[in-house]
Amino acid sequence: MDGRRQRARTVRGPHGAWVPGLGTLVIALITGLAAAFAVAATLDAVQRDREAVEADGTVVKRWKKHKTRYADVVFTTAAGTRVRASLSKGDWTSLPKVGARVRVRYLPTDPADGVTDARQGRISRYRMPILHWAVVVAFAIASGWSQRQSVKDRRRD
Repeated sequence: MDGRRQRARTVRGPHGAWVPGLGTLVIALITGLAAAFAVAATLDAVQRDREAVEADGTVVKRWKKHKTRYADVVFTTAAGTRVRASLSKGDWTSLPKVGARVRVRYLPTDPADGVTDARQGRISRYRMPILHWAVVVAFAIASGWSQRQSVKDRRRD
């Protein structure tokens, strides 16, 4: 391997010394951070799946902000509180029209936050945790590959 390719794969440390494996460490740290987000998203989705309550509502407004479409729905909770919530297009199986009667899912502890279309399937409700775990797996593979390359480079030297 020529010198230019060797320098491209390693990171320079303090005082100009080469620090092998620093790239692997950075990728591993990013993997850990991504795993923390994945765990949080998974716990949130499980809580919503277990504790969510369904209610009938009515779409009172449709609007758009920064290329994202929303529908505002008004519903009454099991406790009798009237709530108005904005749901983005991704929270609906299909964005309903104004005046449409809809069935929504909400958390009784915070009914205005995290309202979703009750017709959504389990896969749709778990799409963010699935996406987060896919990122974790991708970074874990990159970290392993980087570590392998670093070990190969040290053996050649």
